Amino acid sequence: MIEGERVQLRRMGPKDAADVVRLRSDPEVQARLFSERPPTVDEHLRWLAEVEARGDRLEFMIVERTSGRSVGTIGLSHIDSRHHRAEYGVVIGEPGARGKGLASEASRLLLGYAFGTLRLHRVYLHVFVHNEPARRLYRRVGFEPEGVLRQHVWKGDEFHDVAVMAVLAGERSPTSEGTKPKG
Repeated sequence: MIEGERVQLRRMGPKDAADVVRLRSDPEVQARLFSERPPTVDEHLRWLAEVEARGDRLEFMIVERTSGRSVGTIGLSHIDSRHHRAEYGVVIGEPGARGKGLASEASRLLLGYAFGTLRLHRVYLHVFVHNEPARRLYRRVGFEPEGVLRQHVWKGDEFHDVAVMAVLAGERSPTSEGTKPKG
C-alpha cells in the first residue's frame, strides 16, 4: 500500500472487481475512456488474471482515507525495465470524489513510486485531445505534451485525436519524490 494524506493506493485484486466495474460504468467516465463499454465482472477478472500472469502492469485502487471507499483506479502498464518506462492511467469513477484533488494526490504518489521504487526514467500517457480536464490534471502533476496522434481511436462512430504526454524522472514534482509503499 502507498499512503498519502487523503488517499491510499492499494494493489487491485479479485475482490475489487465489482468496484472496478461500478467505477468504470459511470457515463461521464466511460465517455473519456478508449473502450466502448465498461467490462463485466467476469471480463474484469479474466483481464486481471492475464495482467498478473504477464507481470508488466501494476494496478491500484484509489481509496479515500476518511471514508475507506474506493473512488478510482490508477496504474502503470507496459512496464519496460530495459527502457525504464511505463504507461500511466487514472480514473476517478466516484462522482462525489471528482474535483477534490484526489486524482492529483494519487498521481503524485504513483509517480513517486514509479521514479523512486521502480527506478523508471519515463512515464507516458495517451488521452483524448478533447478531454481537457484530464489534460489539466496531467500538466499539474508534471506531464508535458509531446504530440497528437491524429484520428487514432475509433469510438462512438467517429475517429478521435489522442494526445501523448510524458514526464521524465528529472522533471517530476518535488512532492512526488521518495514515495515508498507501506505494508
